[in-house]
This record gives sequence, C-alpha cells and structure tokens, in this order.
Amino acid sequence: MAEVVAIVLNFRLADATLRVVDQLARCGHATTVIVIENGSGDDSVNKLRAGLAGLSRCELMVFAENLGYCGAINRGLTRARELGAEHVLLLNNDVQLSDGFLAPLVGCLVNDPTLAGVAPTIVTPDGKVWSEGGDVRARPNLVALRNQGREPSPTTSGPQAVAFLTGACVLYRLADLAAIGDLDEAYFMYWEDVDLGARLRARGRKLLWWPWVRIVHEASSSSGGGRSPLRKYMSAVNTVRWLRDHGRATEWAAFCVFDVLLLPLTFLSGTRARAAWAKLRGTWDGFRGHRVTRADVERYLGTARIGPEP
Repeated sequence: MAEVVAIVLNFRLADATLRVVDQLARCGHATTVIVIENGSGDDSVNKLRAGLAGLSRCELMVFAENLGYCGAINRGLTRARELGAEHVLLLNNDVQLSDGFLAPLVGCLVNDPTLAGVAPTIVTPDGKVWSEGGDVRARPNLVALRNQGREPSPTTSGPQAVAFLTGACVLYRLADLAAIGDLDEAYFMYWEDVDLGARLRARGRKLLWWPWVRIVHEASSSSGGGRSPLRKYMSAVNTVRWLRDHGRATEWAAFCVFDVLLLPLTFLSGTRARAAWAKLRGTWDGFRGHRVTRADVERYLGTARIGPEP
C-alpha cells in the first residue's frame, strides 16, 4: 500500500492527541505519525514528549506560537514530503478511529487517479451524522455538512463527489495539495477546507465521501464548542474571505440575506447573544480585509487552559 503520513494537530488537548496516536498504531496500516504542538502555552509539550517517547514512526514538531491550523498543517505537509509520503491523513485530536479504517481510504485513492481526497462517514458519539462531506449552498452560513444530525446514509447511497471534505478525518494525495500550494494560511482556521475544495475542483480534481468507513468525532473541542464566540468570529471573517476568493452572485446574495440582514434576530436569544456579537464583529472585520491571527484566539480564549481534558 502507498506510504501514508498522518498529521495530528495539538492545541491544549494533549491527552486527546495521545489517544488518537494510540488508535493510529492499531489501524492496520503502516503509517508515520507527525504530532504538531501548536503553541498551546500549557503543559502540552511535556505531556506529548513523555507520551510519544519510544514510539517508532512518530515525530513531534513543536512551535512556540500558535501558527493557526493552516500554518501548522502546512509545515506538517512539508515534513510528510521529506519523508517520501504519497498520501497524507489529516486528523483532529477529538476523533475515535475504528480498526482498519485507513486501508479502504488509501485503496480508494490508489485505484482512482482522478481523486484528490477521500473521507469517511463521520458521526457524533450518539451515532448521528456529523459529516458525509460538505457542500456550498445558498442558505444560512453558506456551507452544509451533508446529512448532519440524521442517521447515517445507507452504503448504497455512495460514494459521492462533494464540494469539500472536513479536516476532522480526510486522506489527501500530497501531489494534488502541492499543485495548489497547500492550505491558504490567510484563513488561519475555519473555511480553509472549503477553500481547499474549491481550488482542487477548479483543477478538475474530485473529492469523495466514502460510506463504507465510519469514525466518531466530537466537534470543536479546541475552540470551545460549535457555538463559541471564537468559532463564530473566525468563521465570519473567513466567510467573507471565501466569498471574495470564490463567491458567485447567488452565494453573495444568500450571505447578505441570511448572514447580514437576518443577523439581528439572533440577538433576541440571550444565550446566543455573545456568539452573535462575535459573528457581527467577524463579518465587519472580514469586510475590512482582516486576517485571523493568534491574537484573535487569545482575545476570545485567553492564555489559560480551556478546561479539563477529556
């Protein structure tokens, strides 16, 4: 089978990262693992060094400052090429991997040269779908993860070509990523996967949802949760960036209606008001041409730990 390098990014969740590394060791496919400690500012470095000590085919990259998801992953991609990998597996550190999950994904890329990337069905801990790939649609937030919140689609429904694949668990062909210059670091974090899909498809490459493999994902741990102000802020900034890079008239129109004109309705819910303010500020900053940086992360999360590790 083709050589695979797995990249696992750590930000303040070292115990979760080590669990994923342990699961990769049992995946049934010879894989080199690169763990990237991305400027957590806590005791992650010591935990990771202790936990990874003595493991073969496992490397630790440590950055003193938060480079953002895109910046850190790009450095991992550079190292993967130095190691001679053909494919790279991107994983969040809050996933649970099933034994043997990787070989079918590798086989998919090996046997179909038109594919740039492939991803499995990703479910939440209660068994509901988190993602079966993603699409860009004229709707609130512009993007939709396919079948989210529903029962997993039957395997006879796929595989299917999709607009983008989330970084929670995705296998890419490294040559295709190199051809488009890897991840766009201007996105820092969030919407980089949507941008990546748009650029790959513009080159005539395909992205595939593969229904016969399933993993579990507990989303958005490192940014404080799916409705956290930090996530809303970064997503809002990068939505505007993506529209400037790729948006069509229908997508701009949907954004103006759902994400600008109707945003004031969100303030009627007290529990979501802080996230709404963050989205409003992010939208404004996006129109001003702001790029998300680690200063934004520190403003919303602070330098303290997010909380107890799972």
